[in-house]
Amino acid sequence: MVMEDLPSAVQAHLEHLLTHSGLPDTKEFRERLAQAWCKKCDLFEQQAKVLQLEMTGEVARNDPRGFIVLTYSGSIVSVGTGAEKREVEYASIHLRGDVPKSVEVSATALAEDVRQKHPVTFSGGKLKKTSAVYFIAVCPGDWSADIQNETIREAMIYLTNGFLKINQSIHIDRKNIPDHFTSKSMARYIAKKHDLTGAEAQRILDDYNLLIETGMLLGESVPLGKIGRLSLKTKEAQKARIVKHPETGEEMVIKSKPPVAVPRISFSKHIKDKAAALPVRTDDTELGE
Repeated sequence: MVMEDLPSAVQAHLEHLLTHSGLPDTKEFRERLAQAWCKKCDLFEQQAKVLQLEMTGEVARNDPRGFIVLTYSGSIVSVGTGAEKREVEYASIHLRGDVPKSVEVSATALAEDVRQKHPVTFSGGKLKKTSAVYFIAVCPGDWSADIQNETIREAMIYLTNGFLKINQSIHIDRKNIPDHFTSKSMARYIAKKHDLTGAEAQRILDDYNLLIETGMLLGESVPLGKIGRLSLKTKEAQKARIVKHPETGEEMVIKSKPPVAVPRISFSKHIKDKAAALPVRTDDTELGE
């Protein structure tokens, strides 16, 4: 994939990146940028399919369904349900960061219909206009507003972090890749998203992890949201036995072991189904391929 194969509006955005980001303007890096853009498009379509969203070319201004948008500039926009009071989040995923630059508006409305190749415009709040729309994925109309908004939020978190991960793959200086999915970077993400300090977000995460640990050690089956449950199981006592060394054939005595509690995670059907819906990747395949 080369940059010249991409839509002209995407090419213009990538050219702007090369001019203003300080990144190397080489043939190799141009190809990496083009490949990254295609991976982001694939990831958007994959997530829409996994979440059972409908890809469409247009959403009417008064259509109350929630939807997500990928723009030509690579930004993601989530638009909540409702005709006149929608919750909107706009996230711009920069190449050199591990936290999206985002704008959230709690109550706004669409100023006009949302269409491919045109900006999304809003009639109120600090977000007035986005760059032109490339993809639109909308919730089915028979879903409740709560389910739609929950799905849109889930898609937004997955895609913003997926795009950050794709950005990591194009860095030539591998020693200076921004952190991602570390404790500190996740705390920064939550802090940014919920208007907290990094220290406040880290304390919340630490307390949450300690609650999970405590519940498990006290013998509870602790829920991990939609992921599954964490619990303890007892590993039975093992008697002493004589075995043969696999290489020398010499007899060895394995000592007896008392029963012991071991942690166990049980994944939910929800997460198993979502994992099964993803394309199978080998160890050296980048996200989105």
